[in-house]
Amino acid sequence: MSKEMPMALPESLELIRHPDYIEIVRSWFGWHIIFLVFFCVFWDGFLFFWYAMAFEEGNIIMLLFPVLHMVAGVGLTYYTLAVWKNKTYIYASQLKISIFHKPFPWFGNTELMVAELKQLYVKEKVSRGKNGSTVTYELHAILKSDKDRKLIGGLPEPGQAQYIEQELEKYLRIKDIPVRGQFQ
Repeated sequence: MSKEMPMALPESLELIRHPDYIEIVRSWFGWHIIFLVFFCVFWDGFLFFWYAMAFEEGNIIMLLFPVLHMVAGVGLTYYTLAVWKNKTYIYASQLKISIFHKPFPWFGNTELMVAELKQLYVKEKVSRGKNGSTVTYELHAILKSDKDRKLIGGLPEPGQAQYIEQELEKYLRIKDIPVRGQFQ
């Protein structure tokens, strides 16, 4: 990422400077989640009434039939709650970078010792499906062993990833150098 002109803080991020570390917080909330909230209320409500009738009648077939629908409903409801409430917390000290997603547990929590870090860069990820393509952005680290390690994925805007890269490099005094495959 070119550092000629520092990027401004994107609306979706918060930067907090502490005496011994910096903290970058990113909310997952997006207005697209409102549709999923209504869908989950409908889906889970339907299953609740279905199971209420099945228990009342004692019909084992009615109890077993929607099990996969129930599993899908629980998973989708958990996902919806996580996107509504979760935040990603990035802590960087001179010793390590820690990344956590909370309050709902989520995969991708990681820690990286700064002594292992050589360079940070942003990568564009294009996912193709039968209904089109989606583009997200990832923050990667190149380690001193020349291994590539994804630190954060699923960022919907390149500015978020580029700002996080900029602030971590500035705080850790990492000279930005071009990396093959980085997002420009």
